[in-house]
Amino acid sequence: MKKINLLIALALIISLTSCEKDKPKEDVGEFASGVFVVNEGNFGHGNAAISFGDADFSNITNDVYQTVNNTALGDQAQSIGFSNHKAYIVVTGSNKIEVTEDDTMKRVATISSGLTNPRYFETIGEHTALVSCWGDTSDSTDDYLAIVNTNSDEVSGQISVALGPEKMVKNDDYLFVAHKGAWGTNNKVSVYDLVLKQITNVITVGDRPNSMVVKDHYLWVMCSGEPSWTGNETAGQLYKIDLNNNFNIDAVFDFATTEHPNFLSLSGDNIYYYLDGKVYKMNVNDSALPTSEFMTYTGNAYNMEAYDGKLYITDAVDYQQEGKVSVFDASDAHLINEKTAGIIPGDLGFHF
Repeated sequence: MKKINLLIALALIISLTSCEKDKPKEDVGEFASGVFVVNEGNFGHGNAAISFGDADFSNITNDVYQTVNNTALGDQAQSIGFSNHKAYIVVTGSNKIEVTEDDTMKRVATISSGLTNPRYFETIGEHTALVSCWGDTSDSTDDYLAIVNTNSDEVSGQISVALGPEKMVKNDDYLFVAHKGAWGTNNKVSVYDLVLKQITNVITVGDRPNSMVVKDHYLWVMCSGEPSWTGNETAGQLYKIDLNNNFNIDAVFDFATTEHPNFLSLSGDNIYYYLDGKVYKMNVNDSALPTSEFMTYTGNAYNMEAYDGKLYITDAVDYQQEGKVSVFDASDAHLINEKTAGIIPGDLGFHF
């Protein structure tokens, strides 16, 4: 009898195991793989929105946050980041971060305490992220990085930094923070040591550093310079900084005084930047700026980013009507697709 019972038990275990193996995997959400577009919206109108497209934007879905959650996103969405299977949408005008499931856009939390004019989100650890914050724009001394616990989705502290922290890029044990200057002007890049958990260096670069990339052991920083309307116009500059040599400046590439480049991006061994309606391509080993453009863009470019052999350009059009996203091949500049997005499309979140 005991042998019979044992055989029955074994058969049951095998049967259950087989059923478990045959059980279909849970479906993932419709936004599991693709590109999120952060549509800033008009100041004071609360019409920020999120769009979502596939890798080449053969398809795009607009207003995904509002459709899923049946509520508006807020005023002036700035950027998007990802951590622990969640998306973090930074909404500057509303002084908050909306946290959603990254593959469904379903809201799971709102972070509002501890954020004043938040800008960009960067994950630095398993359960930690930093958010650049301007603080009170009338006070040049209260700018900071908010420390976000991505497990509890709360701000757990602050790190004081120089005026106008904006975009950040992480590489190995360091996080680099570009200080464009908020509504003022700055010319600094802060180096945050992820091991020591403190700012260990501040690098002086050109006026208004707006974008950064890292290739091998070099940090590239694009500085637009002061625009003419300030009455103190300065030239744009591109900095190449050696990360293996105490953050020493390896090279500086100077533009003309009236040239103000933006949107530095990286694809393979090439960096791309935008200047006066043209996109330029430069190999990371080149010793001089390119003398001719890679492609011409006839529109009102609001952002440009390279990813997986493609160049994505968002276009604000007239800042009132719906903007658009164009995708180009980064090797030969041919247009792959162009789609209508929301109002003032800006930051792009690549989620694959």
